[in-house]
Amino acid sequence: MDGDLRPQALLAAAADLPSLLAAAYETFEHILAALRSAEESAGAMLPAFVMAAAAAANGRDAILTAPSLPRAGPQPPPPPIGGTPLSIADHAATLGLLLESRLATAAAGAADEDAAGRAAGCARRIHQLLAPADDR
Repeated sequence: MDGDLRPQALLAAAADLPSLLAAAYETFEHILAALRSAEESAGAMLPAFVMAAAAAANGRDAILTAPSLPRAGPQPPPPPIGGTPLSIADHAATLGLLLESRLATAAAGAADEDAAGRAAGCARRIHQLLAPADDR
């Protein structure tokens, strides 16, 4: 899939809370774009894609309420995502797990704790919806 390593690299490189929040926002946007790009061909996976897309939008919106999120101007849309519905689901599930891990502990005790906690819950939901049953 094109563009699938950028969110992982941004999350891995985030060294402080503001950069993590910015990376998390972009990652939720990436997941949302990927899922929406595959909805028409998702077949039996469509309900999971729709619910995971809603979780990605909710996670993105939760990040927007974090006081430490750097306020930037309009950003370009994420690059187009290619791949099969199954590969997109696997990719989104992996990103969901990574997001949850990074966000769950990042803002403990900080003013961003509520926003990061809500976003981590959304990331967990993405993983639960899209990961193979033996990976949950």
